[in-house]
Amino acid sequence: MGESVNDGGVPLDGIVAGHRGRRDQHRDRQRGFTLPLLCAAAALLASGCESGSAAAQDTAASSSARTTLTLMPVSPLPKALKKLRPDGNLGMPRGWNIDGSGVVRSGKRLVFLAVPPASASTGTSTEETWVVDTGTARVRRFAQVTAGWSPGTAVLGGGWLLRVESRQLDGTACGDKASQTSDCYSWRLYGQQVTSGRPRLLAQSAHAGHQSLVPHPLADGGSFVWEQGLTGGKAGLMRWTPGAAGPARLLTRSTTGQLDLDGGTLYLTEGKLSADGGTSSRTTYRVGLRQRSAVAERVAAFTGGGGFAIHGGRIAYFPRPADETGRIRVLTIGGRSAPVDVGKAVNGFYTLDWITPNRLVTWSVSGYALDDLRHPAASAVFSPDAVGLGVPRGSDGTLYVAYQFAPSRGVKPTVLAWRNFAS
Repeated sequence: MGESVNDGGVPLDGIVAGHRGRRDQHRDRQRGFTLPLLCAAAALLASGCESGSAAAQDTAASSSARTTLTLMPVSPLPKALKKLRPDGNLGMPRGWNIDGSGVVRSGKRLVFLAVPPASASTGTSTEETWVVDTGTARVRRFAQVTAGWSPGTAVLGGGWLLRVESRQLDGTACGDKASQTSDCYSWRLYGQQVTSGRPRLLAQSAHAGHQSLVPHPLADGGSFVWEQGLTGGKAGLMRWTPGAAGPARLLTRSTTGQLDLDGGTLYLTEGKLSADGGTSSRTTYRVGLRQRSAVAERVAAFTGGGGFAIHGGRIAYFPRPADETGRIRVLTIGGRSAPVDVGKAVNGFYTLDWITPNRLVTWSVSGYALDDLRHPAASAVFSPDAVGLGVPRGSDGTLYVAYQFAPSRGVKPTVLAWRNFAS
């Protein structure tokens, strides 16, 4: 189905098996405005927070070997999480943090990027990908595939892990001025079985490009889908099924967007930034994958800033520039009913996610808040500001949040907490 691209499936020798995580499956790729806000939020993590104590076994395990450890609950909880009333939590080993992008869930497993303490001699650290079995709290640790490259999105599905690594290049590689901080990247996408096997190169950048062109794969049942930049400035919607020699191109588009999976339906949302960069005019397409070639059918259009999420045939978004104050808006795909505003007004919106078909979690300068479509005028704020918080993730009725203490208080653990919701 579609045309085969890239060399796929060549085992890479001498590489430690790896795994890393980054949340359920939606992530905003309209980066022109969202990323600066998320970066600003990440900077808040160094501002200092509250107390707590935890234990983690085997904290000295080497990142250069296939090792495991067991995480332990934290008690007492940090003040920022007490109002959440978590059903469970796990503390990271001393000095280790969870990357601000949050966690991805697949069955009983969670996957995320773990950031170790910085080296005393170099001031740098090498991230690892961790896969946590929520039943046993046992962790599989995996090193980066390629030294010097930065880990990105990772996703689990059917016992397989796909993860992306990218490398920032000098601006001249993208036709810009020479700069070590240029928005210019190359990337590689690897796949491997979680419990055995080596990483296999599935795809890589055809040429250097902006960070928005780095893929964000999703697990789609027994296969994986993602978008990637192609030669000639186009974008390709790709699918790879374990066992296939390489990914197949299903659709060619003029630009990249954000992919969302909703109950087996794939949506593609493409956007165009406003002149001032405050909002993006977005168009959502339902992508049919059962035909010989994929077909994109337009099903919704909306304008907003920051992140958005699709679930249960609804799109939740912030209908204003993300640095303004306003309420979350929810529209029904297909226009069967008028959009509705939910929750109390938030200030400095970052992103949101669905927990259940009726419940949302929002993340902003105002902190974490829970909104319920059945009670649209109310919000339950369970963390009063964004200091120490990462991106919240919802998955099948469970909310996952990570809380990071300031580096200066390294004796306090980073906490991964979760709460289950019936509906």
